[in-house]
Amino acid sequence: MGKKPAGSGSLAGAWSQRNGFGALRLLLALAVIASHSFPLGFGRPNMGAAATRGQTDVGTLAVCGFFVLSGLLITRSGRRLGVGRFLWHRALRILPGLWCCLLVTALVVAPLVAWHEGRDLSAWWSRPDGPWSYLAANWTVTVHQYGIGGLLAGNPHPGAFNGSIWSLSYEVLAYLGVALLAALGVLRRARWVVLLLAMSGVALLTQQAVRYDGLRAPTYAAHGELFTLPVFGTGNTAQLVPLFFMFSLGALAELFRERFPINRFAAGVAAGVLLLSLRLGGFTLVGLPAVAYLLIWSAVRMPTLLCRIGAKNDYSYGLYIYAFVAQQVLTDLGVSRWGYLPYFVLSTLCAMGAAVLSWYLVEAPALRLKNVLTPRRGEPVREPQPEEERRRSPRMRCTSSSPAGGQCSSAVLSCRAGGRGEAEGLVRSRPE
Repeated sequence: MGKKPAGSGSLAGAWSQRNGFGALRLLLALAVIASHSFPLGFGRPNMGAAATRGQTDVGTLAVCGFFVLSGLLITRSGRRLGVGRFLWHRALRILPGLWCCLLVTALVVAPLVAWHEGRDLSAWWSRPDGPWSYLAANWTVTVHQYGIGGLLAGNPHPGAFNGSIWSLSYEVLAYLGVALLAALGVLRRARWVVLLLAMSGVALLTQQAVRYDGLRAPTYAAHGELFTLPVFGTGNTAQLVPLFFMFSLGALAELFRERFPINRFAAGVAAGVLLLSLRLGGFTLVGLPAVAYLLIWSAVRMPTLLCRIGAKNDYSYGLYIYAFVAQQVLTDLGVSRWGYLPYFVLSTLCAMGAAVLSWYLVEAPALRLKNVLTPRRGEPVREPQPEEERRRSPRMRCTSSSPAGGQCSSAVLSCRAGGRGEAEGLVRSRPE
């Protein structure tokens, strides 16, 4: 029997440009809409909250899933790029789409809602909690004002125009953490530091879980500690700890990809652990890691046909940031009276329409500015190698005939800094 190639059976061996990250991101965004439809349209708990005995719900699982995928892809990007270029790419991916969403919400959607509710528009524009205040309060990514001029007061979830974008501030904090670790050389020379950070997350989640019968702690702790950061404002450890933990699991999968197993048996075990923890307890301790593994396994084992979803155009970000707005407006118009399915379908169609426009008019053009600060001509971009391989092959270069880390993506083999192969995470579609 011949020897298996290096990295076979691992994430390094299974990685391919054709993967399911685009499909998974879109699925997670749709899961958020499905879950939010209950509280926003009907004043009921999020989907799955009762079935998991309050440990989590479909929307929370989806947000945690986003952080797992980001942890893997963003860490991969942080290892390849200089810190300045890395931060520039991250800003281009997050800020233009968000700022456009805030402008559309405050200056287009909110005035139409005010007209529909019969408000005096001349007085409404000048309210201290009006659209100008909304823009000024939220442009730094952290949400400081959810409502606009007292609108949507009759909705089951009153006042808030966009309750989904709260997670973006934690996403950006994770990006800054990756940039710091990259600048310190941790991502290349001290991977164990990230492992320690993940273990500290386990310790904090355990401390929270033991306070509940059967370890049935909610994913977001009931009583978190508030903290304040410059520019970002106030955050809460109740959200920070689980989201950063999930991000760190994705990061660890990338950093130790030559040892990260990808096989059906492990996926089956993870699925069983997830189902048992959802019903019996301990979800935050064993269920969250199971979710992380299943998402990563699904991404690299996705059928080829599904890998085409999001391969060129990534609508998931726009779908996520516009969905809450669409759902609140449809509720204000009385669409939820038609029932769950029509409400969910119309919410998805409206949000998807906005997402498509956002992608073509804002997000994709912004991503074409990646090379404005750094010229295209530069040193070849090389796939980061595991420490063990670097010690064995110190002169190895990432060329078309020298695989690094088990497999070296063809996009990396020939690309130069700023070239077409520099899509974040080496995913054809990836504007992550």
